Amino acid sequence: MHYYFNIYRENDPMPNQTSSIKAIGTIDDVSFYEEKGEYRARAKTGVDTHRFKTDKAFAPSRASSDRFGTSNTLWSLVYRYALPAFKSQTLCSLCRNKGIALIHQHLWNEEVLRRLFEYMDSLQCLSVSREDFELLLPILLREAAHRAFNKQAKQKKKKPEVVTFIISEPVSEEDKELFIHETGDFKWQAVFAGTFPKDYEIPICFLGHVVDEFKGLRTTLLMPTERIKADWVRRE
Repeated sequence: MHYYFNIYRENDPMPNQTSSIKAIGTIDDVSFYEEKGEYRARAKTGVDTHRFKTDKAFAPSRASSDRFGTSNTLWSLVYRYALPAFKSQTLCSLCRNKGIALIHQHLWNEEVLRRLFEYMDSLQCLSVSREDFELLLPILLREAAHRAFNKQAKQKKKKPEVVTFIISEPVSEEDKELFIHETGDFKWQAVFAGTFPKDYEIPICFLGHVVDEFKGLRTTLLMPTERIKADWVRRE
């Protein structure tokens, strides 16, 4: 759909949107955004999540990311037993760095927890004894596994981005056809913020997509609440 938005290019890597309908969000491989009052577009950069998680070329990066996440979980599990008077950003940084170093040694999580305990115990800042910590190890390992599972579940449930269209003048017949046939592949909403004739009716193809407000822009037309139809009335 991005081909519809007339994009002005004059040796500009971030060209302006020149269509009467402006967009904010990502459609296909083009990102639309607002900057200092100007509506611009640029090619989407970076690697999409699906490719990062499945492409063999990113296997080392995925492994590094997983190790970093695991180390953060493990050092935080031990840090919780630090005496309140010792808890600080400095101690957090020390534990974080120690956790990362241990994970890079490809140790089992249980061994990483033990060595983190030994490190913090050497600083004499822990509130539990070695014997008590050994009893807590199975619980801590289960919690680490549970956190990892929840992280994966949240990533799978990530909500798709919503593209917002800003409409400042009456929608043409060509525009209507566009929204009817070209918007089925992504979630979108629209705000009618501009100058419209007194008797202007928002097209029925926008039913369920119009929002009252978006980043300070307010829709000046509303649909009658007493029945569903194509007629819309101006907000009082």
